[in-house]
Amino acid sequence: MAGGLFAISSKFFRKLGTYDSGFDIWGGENLELSFKTWMCGGTLETIPCSRVGHVYRKRSPYKWDVGNVLRRNLVRLAEVWLDNYKEYYLQRINHDKVCMHITYSQNTIIRCV
Repeated sequence: MAGGLFAISSKFFRKLGTYDSGFDIWGGENLELSFKTWMCGGTLETIPCSRVGHVYRKRSPYKWDVGNVLRRNLVRLAEVWLDNYKEYYLQRINHDKVCMHITYSQNTIIRCV
């Protein structure tokens, strides 16, 4: 599920905690929202008759290294949602080659209750 191309009830989106405020710019929100939805009692459905479009900018308004931002977000995703499976994922993305410091606080990590 693309993180910016979906339909959801605002009530359920708020129940999920909206987007993770600990993520930078973009990347990984598609997986994070999918995990949240699945693990919090929701469903993901593909509706064949739906149509979605996206208009890209000519250039990004951000100055950032897409690889590091995406990797940081994905490491955060693994730390928050993958529990006993995170080591497999971190191994898969060669996390040991990148040193990152990620901080967490209760108000930025929302898991299902």
